[in-house]
Amino acid sequence: MTELEQQLTLFARKAVWRSWSRGYQGLDHITYPYLAAVALQGESRVADLAKRFAVDKSTASRHVAKLQAAGLVKPVENPPDARSIPLCATAAGMRLLADVQAERAAWLRAALADWDEEDQRVLATLMARLNSGLESTL
Repeated sequence: MTELEQQLTLFARKAVWRSWSRGYQGLDHITYPYLAAVALQGESRVADLAKRFAVDKSTASRHVAKLQAAGLVKPVENPPDARSIPLCATAAGMRLLADVQAERAAWLRAALADWDEEDQRVLATLMARLNSGLESTL
């Protein structure tokens, strides 16, 4: 298990450094998952994001405020329940998210260029299994 933990730590460090060392306007390694979640869901409330990322509502609210200040998310107009206004990604947020995802995909493609398709599929399957296991421990 020590080798696995070391390899996962090394991967996480490289992935974070590679993706975020150049910086994106209003987006960082902390706020990126929030933007991705809002974009994926179409609409999300701060309380839903807090639950999803296992943080308290004030922490989620702080991250969402950064995204709002950068113009990447905005409140949904005419929400059905004004007590809890959902958020949606703006056009700028969707473009930035697509740019980040394309850059990350290109980085992974380059890193896996000499892997055959079956090895890549097995890695994806095992990573999905690991992430599922990690999710169940939260």
